[in-house]
Amino acid sequence: MTEAVAPSAEVIDAVKSAGGQASRFCYQCGKCDVVCPWNRVRSFSIRKLVREASFGLSEIENDDIWRCTTCGTCPSECPRGVQQIEVGLAVRRLATTYGVFSGSARSVGAVGASLASEGNPLSEDRSKRDAWANGLGVQPFAEGMEVLFFVGCYGSYDPRMRKVAVATAKILQHAGVSFGTLGTDESCCGESIRKTGNEEVFRALARRNIKAFIDRGVKRILVTSPHCYQAFKNEYA
Repeated sequence: MTEAVAPSAEVIDAVKSAGGQASRFCYQCGKCDVVCPWNRVRSFSIRKLVREASFGLSEIENDDIWRCTTCGTCPSECPRGVQQIEVGLAVRRLATTYGVFSGSARSVGAVGASLASEGNPLSEDRSKRDAWANGLGVQPFAEGMEVLFFVGCYGSYDPRMRKVAVATAKILQHAGVSFGTLGTDESCCGESIRKTGNEEVFRALARRNIKAFIDRGVKRILVTSPHCYQAFKNEYA
């Protein structure tokens, strides 16, 4: 016997509020699934997720809602202008609201808590964020300096990426560039946590960083992370 499933008005409203109204233009051609990189290694259907969301039938317990990497291939190829990423993020926001993190997303809750408390997703102490620069003579950014070097979370804490931060600082010094960092006042750009649907934590991180930029008179920012670049250029508006 076939089980009847009732649509969820909450899902439909969430999709609309997230700018996912374009999902109604989907005519199920399947091109999004064809171009999706996931389907090179496993079976995954963004088309199915969009369809379920547009009818309010999304299951926030479904691990598939977390598989999309938001690479942007599907919307760039869609002949109908369906914004698949916005639709998927709307469903993730619902899951985040209810604290439902299944399968591969089980660590998202802990990551969000670490970002909120320490400003990084790695559960590291904020007080150690500038430890990578010990002995390098890197100065705190002050108004009048040419460049703010925004180190990022992995550049600050990860042993391998710290080498990149050190090398970048030495290049700037050798080139005679006047630069500084935010030190322990720097927080994660928030780009990745936003992709999980946690808009609240993203906005808190963005507000803190933007305030730091304004208070110090920052005009130019140098980053080594593509996530920071994306956040500052396209999402800090």
